Amino acid sequence: MRKSLLTIAIFATVSGFAQEKPKCSGTTKAGNQCKIVVWKESSLCWRHNPNYVKEVITQSTTCTSKTKTGLPCKIKTRHESGICYHHRD
Repeated sequence: MRKSLLTIAIFATVSGFAQEKPKCSGTTKAGNQCKIVVWKESSLCWRHNPNYVKEVITQSTTCTSKTKTGLPCKIKTRHESGICYHHRD
């Protein structure tokens, strides 16, 4: 019984890894197929897709609040308020 359960468990994990994930259909400079996995419905990866737009990440700033001792907080934040997670309500 134990051996059969162990065999089933091993087969289930191995079969999950055996599934082929879709690869990019673009080619590299050397003429080989691109190996980047495509996650969306596109057949091209971010590097070969001409319509790809990189997400804009807001610049991090230093928290504008004061600590309990009255000194300025030194934690960096990207939150739009300019206040770190410790000082936001």
